Amino acid sequence: MLAARSSRIGLIALCVLCAVPLASCKNKGKRGQSELANWIDSPTKGSKDGDHIKIPGLGVKMELPETLYVFKSCGEASHTPDSFNREWIPVVVCNSEGGSTFGDSEEGGDEFADDDAAESGAEPIDLTFYVTKKTRPIDERAVTWFEGQFKQAGLEVADISYQHEYHKKAGIYAKLRVMDGGEPSREIVQFMFPRQDVVFIAKMEYPFGETRSVDADWQALLWYFDFTAAAEEG
Repeated sequence: MLAARSSRIGLIALCVLCAVPLASCKNKGKRGQSELANWIDSPTKGSKDGDHIKIPGLGVKMELPETLYVFKSCGEASHTPDSFNREWIPVVVCNSEGGSTFGDSEEGGDEFADDDAAESGAEPIDLTFYVTKKTRPIDERAVTWFEGQFKQAGLEVADISYQHEYHKKAGIYAKLRVMDGGEPSREIVQFMFPRQDVVFIAKMEYPFGETRSVDADWQALLWYFDFTAAAEEG
């Protein structure tokens, strides 16, 4: 129940991306928007080749890192709009259960970490890349606005900043905490990075004080989530 509630709080807070219309976007393609925005309206399935996944409509390409400690199963998402925020379309999802869905890499994780997690009854967690239409700039000036929105939603903002070069991307990084009785119960890490008139969001959520190597996996997956052409930042 707590996990479902916290996910809902997190998504309510993060959907501020869709709250204010964007005055100016780079418009092109069908209905005055880019091909990326058109993909959001009508998502199409990508393809997998070994340890690589490509989604041509979004210009997305991703390679499975050689070593992942927690998120063992990675693959293209179903592209069904998120149940809490219909404007967010899942693109790629990695979770802590099962083997790699990219390929048969033997270096997909840490067997001892698996055993420890199973014995302790560790909560299954995931890391998801979403895409949504850009409704406001994602830049240095937007940091204060987002921080205020997160706080209004009842989240503690442990860290928020604009990153010019974060695993080959520019955008806003935030670490947020769900509070329960004045104490943190869960942590949300997310990174928003624009491309043309859409915004990609990498998001993971886990129990506060999580001891599994989520940070190492986060950095690897962010680095390997890439594009077929140079990203246009907005």
